[in-house]
Amino acid sequence: MSAATHPSVGIVGAGLAGLAAATHLHEAGYDVTVFEARNRVGGRVWSEAMNTGHDFASIVERGAEFVLNGYDAMRQLLNLTGLSLVETGMSYYVRALVETPQITTDDVATAGQQAADLARSLPGAPSAEDVLSRLDVDRRVVDALRTRIEISTAVESDKVTAAALNHIASFRKLPSWRVGGGNQGLPKALAARLGHAVRTGETVHRVVQLEEGVAVYTDTAAAIFDAVVVALPLAIVRDRTTVQLPVPEWKQTVLDRVLQGHAAKLHLPLCAVAPASATMSVEGRFWNWTAVDASGRVAPVLSGFMGSEAALQAAAVHEGPARWAEAARATRPDLSFNTDMPALVTDWSTDPLARGAYSAHSPHVRAQDGEALEQPVGDVYFAGEYTDALYTGLMEGAIRSGQRAAQRVTHQLSASRPAPQEVLR
Repeated sequence: MSAATHPSVGIVGAGLAGLAAATHLHEAGYDVTVFEARNRVGGRVWSEAMNTGHDFASIVERGAEFVLNGYDAMRQLLNLTGLSLVETGMSYYVRALVETPQITTDDVATAGQQAADLARSLPGAPSAEDVLSRLDVDRRVVDALRTRIEISTAVESDKVTAAALNHIASFRKLPSWRVGGGNQGLPKALAARLGHAVRTGETVHRVVQLEEGVAVYTDTAAAIFDAVVVALPLAIVRDRTTVQLPVPEWKQTVLDRVLQGHAAKLHLPLCAVAPASATMSVEGRFWNWTAVDASGRVAPVLSGFMGSEAALQAAAVHEGPARWAEAARATRPDLSFNTDMPALVTDWSTDPLARGAYSAHSPHVRAQDGEALEQPVGDVYFAGEYTDALYTGLMEGAIRSGQRAAQRVTHQLSASRPAPQEVLR
């Protein structure tokens, strides 16, 4: 047994939310311990070197990829860790339609703005589909807008709130970035600053509120902390079978109003470097891009993203990349694919530690739900992209939620300053 000399905080999950919380608390002088079931940090931020058949490997993002304007909290952490961003050479917001090239991005943008305006005028809580069905424009344009919604939110348009159009309606050619060398470089750098406080490969099974303190039970030990931050994906928090959590009925009700999005990523090796580009397939419900990486050149990889459970099922993504890869290659006859090298697919819905990609809001989500999602239960605090009302589903939302949870912890513990708890072995 060893007694802590400073307030102790356990962090469950070493994704961006958990590591942002741990970093804030560590710098404030707290003793932190981060538990991560995976053998790596980053969670759904996962960068990996891909063999493309060239004499160099390309870093691909198997999870969260694009850094956009407004990611101020993420940029602050990048500055803290000495990492830099690389502009991708293409825009996340602008995607040429492959089946109907006569329909321009401006056509879809105009319809998107009309839909966003209409959504604000409708009573009640309409879905995105409620709005789309009322648009008096070319059905092909509506189909393109619907596809954009379902890809970006990873949820079918009849399930997601019409408020999603406020983000989707942006079609300006704004820049997009990635972290040089891979987005996972940020969680790796944050974990390195925390040192031995980060325990990978250690699965938490239970978090229990005690009369004084919170107990965390893992495969190997039990530890008692002054407070615990649960920074796990929505599906894991809501299900509570993988990790038993103190989630009362009022919090479960709010969690159930948040949608679990489903998405997958595809990477196809190319024989030659191509210009930066971005296209979208309405029929396949996916978009593809070629982009600049840390080398300063466009990587010889066609990347793809498919959103919504219906789209993943139609493409049989759960069975492997074959059908999607064939469809993606067909949409890009301008590229030369290296079919001697395997396609790489990442299906987040079948990942047992994620069970989905990121969250989205249903029409039933209320303005006050964000506060309720983050509201602590005793000394157990909650963080994750699903709790952030503005940056839902995004890396920036995860980071901001972790920082808010840490601020709540410091406020509470500095006010009470309980006696240090013992760590049990």
